[in-house]
Amino acid sequence: MKVFSSRVFIYVLLMALPLNAGAQKASFSRALNKVVKGVEASARPQSVKNAAASVMKSEKALGGSRVRDMFEASFHPLPKDAPKNFMAANQRLQQEVLSNFLEKEAFLSLQKSLAKKPVQFLLYDGVIPYAKLIDPSSRVILVGETHEQQRVAEEMLKILLDYKKAFPNKNIYYASEFVDDLSTSAQPVRALKPQEIKTAVRKRPFYRPYTYWVMRSGIPVIGLEDTAISAQAVAENYTANSNSAAYRMWSSPAGVEARNNHWAGIIENILKTDPKAVVFVHAGMGHTNYNQPAALSLKLREYRPFVMEFNYALGASLNGLLEEYAPFPQSVNRYRMQLRAKDERAFHNLLAVRVMKDKRWALATGCDMHVFFHDWVRFR
Repeated sequence: MKVFSSRVFIYVLLMALPLNAGAQKASFSRALNKVVKGVEASARPQSVKNAAASVMKSEKALGGSRVRDMFEASFHPLPKDAPKNFMAANQRLQQEVLSNFLEKEAFLSLQKSLAKKPVQFLLYDGVIPYAKLIDPSSRVILVGETHEQQRVAEEMLKILLDYKKAFPNKNIYYASEFVDDLSTSAQPVRALKPQEIKTAVRKRPFYRPYTYWVMRSGIPVIGLEDTAISAQAVAENYTANSNSAAYRMWSSPAGVEARNNHWAGIIENILKTDPKAVVFVHAGMGHTNYNQPAALSLKLREYRPFVMEFNYALGASLNGLLEEYAPFPQSVNRYRMQLRAKDERAFHNLLAVRVMKDKRWALATGCDMHVFFHDWVRFR
């Protein structure tokens, strides 16, 4: 069943407004000021008030903060002709995400001295035993990424194959943001066919060969993205143009929430139809991370979600709470540098992993497992 009506897109098929960096900064600053003032005037614990003061101090002194880094796209100005209810929902979610960030910042700051207990730090030489690290009770495993990273796309297939081998009695499904939703009311769970890859993987053609690999492995491929959004994305060059109306609508908190609602409905159809189903969701971190607005992972909480994140060296700011409160120990960083000096190829194969052993810590830092790799160099 479709969540979106094609009539919604009448409002957004319009000429994109220039993206004003000053307006974006002002929008973020206004939202942050409002939230911080609310916290200061509330009966919230002092730890939350301290977190609010710390974020505000960083914002004023440096003109930036981890909050701004994590949620920058959430404060892009919406097209002026966006529906009023959409704009109101977007403003509400912007406030919520900042309030949520402060609560988690406060919790983590109080627990920082105990960081070694809930976090397991691991190093692997190119091969990660994914099935041993993923919670076996989870029926939804969300794999968040920063898009079009070859190394991540290759790891995605390894995750699926390793899990399939470890749990032959489970029915594995691959549900992807990068594939159009082809379901109908008559066929709510609709797997992609090989001949449909070219037309259904259109928002980001980069993923076509990887989608084919998954299909060749015998795992059903389920599309998540609404076809109308994909059509608009292609028409406005959404993925390369952050100034387009499509990008600002569907990457905004309200847009992400609407898309996540649609995706959650598809995933729930699979899980309710097939009691042996385990769904691997491949999407951007803005959808999967526990700290993001209206996170898909939280919408599927009854299925014990497990969130994995793949991040490369230049994208660390996308989960600032993780980097601040669960940094890799000096011993790990020292080994990485020693390896790089000795063998550049081995260094690039090295995968540093963080696993949250405490669910409360995972919910606060944003993920259950994080894989950090370096800007990938393919060696021949």
